Amino acid sequence: MLDGTPKPRLGAMLDVASAAWRSDVRAALDKRRAPALGAGADLLAQITLAGISQSLLAERLGLSKQAVQQSLDQLVRLGLVRRAPDPVDKRAKYAVLTETGLLALEARRDAEREVERAWQERLGKKAFGRLRKTLRKVDSIDQPGE
Repeated sequence: MLDGTPKPRLGAMLDVASAAWRSDVRAALDKRRAPALGAGADLLAQITLAGISQSLLAERLGLSKQAVQQSLDQLVRLGLVRRAPDPVDKRAKYAVLTETGLLALEARRDAEREVERAWQERLGKKAFGRLRKTLRKVDSIDQPGE
């Protein structure tokens, strides 16, 4: 840039956008008086209805297995998740949502939809649509056959 101001780095902008998303979702959850889960909230959002292996959770979230273990311990104590043997590797553990966990996940999905509507209003329908489309493309960069 001519004025000497450095151009914002893409990674930094993505980090800021991700932090804003998490903050907005947490605020929407607070309005619903959902339990404060801290780091466990992001982990809970990654657990599918069929369950997920702890190692895959660590990989998806970019966390150590130990950090995932600690967050899962918290979710187990809250009654949101239970551990089960991995259906493929009986030595490994699977995280499975409990009925209470399903309700918490639905509350999170409601909060996410609320935040999406707010962001769409702020950005405009077309720009928000382009953002979603672009992020889908980014998500598919490392996917085989894409």
